Amino acid sequence: MIPTHGRDHLLGEAIASVVAQRHPPTEVLVADDLGSPATRACVEEWAARAPLPVRYVDASGTGWTSAGASRNAGVARATGDVVAFLDDDDTWEPDFLGSVVPALVADGVDFAVGWTAADAGERAYHMERMRPGLGVGDVVARNPGFVGSNFVMRREAFTRLGGFDPELTVSNDQDLLVRALAAGLRYAVVPEVLVRNRIHAGPQLTDKTERRVHGIETYLSKHGDLMTTDDRRYIRSQISSIRRVIGPTRSIRWRSTASLACYRLVEAVRP
Repeated sequence: MIPTHGRDHLLGEAIASVVAQRHPPTEVLVADDLGSPATRACVEEWAARAPLPVRYVDASGTGWTSAGASRNAGVARATGDVVAFLDDDDTWEPDFLGSVVPALVADGVDFAVGWTAADAGERAYHMERMRPGLGVGDVVARNPGFVGSNFVMRREAFTRLGGFDPELTVSNDQDLLVRALAAGLRYAVVPEVLVRNRIHAGPQLTDKTERRVHGIETYLSKHGDLMTTDDRRYIRSQISSIRRVIGPTRSIRWRSTASLACYRLVEAVRP
């Protein structure tokens, strides 16, 4: 399932990486929250030449413009018992499904996760890597490497969780993980880089924007009760890091810079 939002120049490569799986899926669904004719045409072009069904899903009527809402719309039209997701600006390595799905089946777990690496050329770009045995307290503040492109989940478990939270414009993947662990779902990790996160010049959810601030604040409001004082401090430092750059006034930018410095000082001296 590929959620997409006006990235037709990248979408084709994402679809290609799914079609090229050595153990291909039963179908590919692309959920477009813009209802774009150009995106539909891109998907239909792939549908005409791919060796497996490639279907376009118009997700523009969900009332939300979030990746989570698009993913939910795609799953609602899926036919398989296992669901997998790929962001439109990421790609799967050819053995992603062939490695992660067997781990799901062999271990009898609810979901399975691979590792992700950034396609950043010569730039150093660290990405967290999921490890076994994590609990809610380990993941509620810092995402341990669970993203919208590197896991597969039994559809029954996904439905039981209520899918992704469409209100979360960011951290919707981390939110799903928190709720999954809180519900007692079990997971397996495949310790291999199986997903490529593409670093590009276009808009990304990690950009420093007020929309990202709102998403972080919404996530904090939802899960703040599960966090320690240090966890909440870490989340607020992310907000300060953004607002010191995009704050609408010099005063807000200055206060955000000062707050970020305090958060980092506390982190540095914390035992």
